[in-house]
Amino acid sequence: MSPPRSRIAPDRGPRTSHWTGFEQRWLLSLATILALLATAIMLFEAFNRGFMDRSFFWAEEGVRYLMIWAFFLTIGAAGRGGYHIRTEMLVDMLPAGLRRVCNLLASVAGVGFSAVLFAASLPQVYRYYTMGMMTESNLDLPMWVLFMAMPIGALLMGGYYLGCLIRAWKGAEPFGAQPGAGATPDAAPDAPPEPHASEDRT
Repeated sequence: MSPPRSRIAPDRGPRTSHWTGFEQRWLLSLATILALLATAIMLFEAFNRGFMDRSFFWAEEGVRYLMIWAFFLTIGAAGRGGYHIRTEMLVDMLPAGLRRVCNLLASVAGVGFSAVLFAASLPQVYRYYTMGMMTESNLDLPMWVLFMAMPIGALLMGGYYLGCLIRAWKGAEPFGAQPGAGATPDAAPDAPPEPHASEDRT
């Protein structure tokens, strides 16, 4: 008789927060659709210029604002996925105490920049709203709606850097890929495989 094998629960990985799930499922999906639509418009415009000898004024404007919205919607998710550019060679050479101070300062700077961007974008949006300004092309889209991408992106980026600040205060690595954020965090060295129980074949 073979000895019973122990049942090992499957590793489901780290739990994903509700916000990270919303960000990964909805915001990134919406940004992907906007980017693909911008790409389709660019190809359509290139085909018409190259082969039909005509151009559409709304195409350039549509691509511009679609890409702006796609960028600002993903700016927080890109940070959580570990895709923001970092210059970390010098910081990694510092002692743990100084490295924590640098992480705290960088997180505070990120929160401050997000706050400045948010505060500076609101008057611009309000001015476009009160003036009733529309886009230059025949799309006739309200400018204040298009420029809402800036305060929304500032809030998303500020939320990311606020999380970095909390992790840096706790002494953790603040800027690496977060669990469940679409990127694989730095993995630990592979552990040797556990030996299986030998079966009694007698």
